[in-house]
Order: sequence, then structure tokens, then C-alpha cells
Amino acid sequence: MSVALDDILGQATAIGQLRAMLASGRLHHGLIFHGPTGVGKFTTAVALARRVLCHQPETTLTGETLACGHCASCKLFRKSRDEEADEEVNGLAHPDLHIVTKELSRYSDDANVRARKLTNIPVGVLKEHLIGPAFRSSQLDHGKVFIVDEAELIRGEGQNALLKTLEEPPAGTTLVLVTSSEERLLPTIRSRCQRIAFVPLPADDVVRFIKREAPALDAKSAAWVARFADGSLGRAAMALEHGLTAWADAMLPMLQALSSGRAAPEFGDESAKRIEGFAEVWVKAHANASKEAANKLAADLLSQLVSSEARHALRQRATDVPTGDPLAGDAVLGPWLGVIDAVSTFRRRLGSNVNLKLACAGLSADLHAALTPTAMRPA
Repeated sequence: MSVALDDILGQATAIGQLRAMLASGRLHHGLIFHGPTGVGKFTTAVALARRVLCHQPETTLTGETLACGHCASCKLFRKSRDEEADEEVNGLAHPDLHIVTKELSRYSDDANVRARKLTNIPVGVLKEHLIGPAFRSSQLDHGKVFIVDEAELIRGEGQNALLKTLEEPPAGTTLVLVTSSEERLLPTIRSRCQRIAFVPLPADDVVRFIKREAPALDAKSAAWVARFADGSLGRAAMALEHGLTAWADAMLPMLQALSSGRAAPEFGDESAKRIEGFAEVWVKAHANASKEAANKLAADLLSQLVSSEARHALRQRATDVPTGDPLAGDAVLGPWLGVIDAVSTFRRRLGSNVNLKLACAGLSADLHAALTPTAMRPA
């Protein structure tokens, strides 16, 4: 069967909150699952939907209620995650489980919505796949669940359109907003929902996942993937699936060169080449994929790669800072804090539609400025 709440790894607090709501019969109609990418938020949302939509929940000796696994609703949840992914986009996995993603733009009745780049969730998609269906009767007469993945991609107009549904929810309707950037949701949205925090997974869980998924991976590469994942199975899976260890092998020596005072002028070109190559392969492998969205995904991976190394360097160097000496702290930690600032600037530039190659060149220049020792900088 599809994943149950019991199967979620490393999120005891979040699962405990959901169990308490279910046991009391007071599951909030609006939920926000927030936390890092790839730590189980969406999987938990689907597991919760399975339990909420079950017609005959079974009660355990501890008083917990679980999905029965054999009612008409439970039978509609697929065994294969791949099957679920294919069907979720088309809304076919379960008539009362509605998965809302940016990709639904491709299936809109509105030609203007279909023509848009897949970089946000248009208000038209929300009206067609959430706001409208929320006020219709459920198909199996046992409630409806709406899951909005990457909810931070809903712009202001769309978030405002959601307010009425959250303020006056139809009976038996549960809405779950899944986001890795909760701050991008309007305060009025956040105040009308119950917030459930998800945290990075323990390192041991990530290491076990890597060993299971890539048993032939050499120890050095496996250690890098675990560090890059930073508690996210989703990030570890992306690194393994898309060969990001090759990115690390090519680009991390350039970062080390910069931190040692040597130039690495090829960093910008190499960054752009990696992003464009990833996007080209992604678009070919995914029907109806957007080149712009693929570029954004690849740029996010590059940003995560650089930020991961900066955090690793900060952790290593934190022990070298003399207690009570802020100037020494700035000298030791400042360059790598500057790297994190450079990545943030890179993201903002791409978000403002700066040309990819120019943005990568800018990142290279900013990294050079951050990491070049003060004594070696031009007067």
C-alpha cells in the first residue's frame, strides 16, 4: 500500500501532532507542512490523506486510528510511488485526493494558463483544481483532501483567492499546503492554518538511504552526498539520480582554489554549462517539462552545492575562533559567510530574470571577492 504515517522517517514530532489531531477528531481543515526540501512533507501529506479518506479506520490497542487498507478508498492508493507520481499530475489517483502542482498549468482549460512558464502556480490552476472542487460533493462521500505542493509558488493573487476557502471551509474538506519557504506565504494564510514543522533527518537515516540506493558508490562520494543532503533524503536522491558527485568533483576544487587565494575564472562558465546540461536532459526525460523550470531546479542544485560546502567549512572553522574575540571570528568565518551571501545574490538575480550566463559570471566574481584573503585584494 502507499506510505502510512507510521512509515515516515525522522519526523516524530510532526507525526505526533497529526496523530493527536486524528485521535481527538479535530483535524484542522487547513494545514501547513513546512521545513527543508526532501524531508518527507509531501509523503506525509499523502499518508495523512490516506487515513482521512479511509471509510473504515481501525483502532489499535493504544487508541490510535489507522487506515484499514481494504475499503474502497484505500484500494485506490497505489503501491508504486511512480504510479502515484504519474497519476497525481492528472488528478486520477483518487477522486477525492486532489494534488495541486505548478505542472497542472499544462492541463488547464485556459489557453493563457497553458502557455505560461512553469515557475509558479497560477490563480487559474487554483480555481480549477482547488477552489472550485472544494465546494463540490466528494465522489466517495467521505470527504476531500487537497495537497498543494510547493505552495510558496502561489503568488499574492492566488493566496488571496484561497482565503475564502480557508475562512469558510466546506464540511469534510482538508487542505494541506506543503512548502520549503513558509515565509513566502501571506500572514493571513499562515494565521488560518495549523502549522506542522518538519526537520532535517538524522545523519544515520541519510547514510542508510545512500547505501541502499547506491551500494556501489565509493566511500568518498557517499560521504559527500550525505554532507550535501544535510538531512534531506530528497536532496540525497537528487544527487544520486543526477550524478551531482561529478559536479562536486569539477567545481569544489575551484572553490578551494579561491579560498587559497588562487583564481578560478572557469567557475562561471562551468556553472552555466552544468545548469544548461541538466535542464536539457530534464526536459527530454519529462513530458511537458518547462526549460525555465528545469533551469531553476538546476540552479537551485548548484546553489545548494556551494552553500553546503560553505556550511561545512563554517562548522570546521568554528572551533578555530578564539573565545571572546569577534575580530578573529570575522577573519575565520567571514569569507564563508560571504559565500552564503553570494549564493543568495545569485538566486535573487535569477529570480529577476538575469541572463543565466551573466548570473553565473556574477556568482563567480562574488565568490572570488568573498574568499580572496584580505591581504591579497587590490588596494
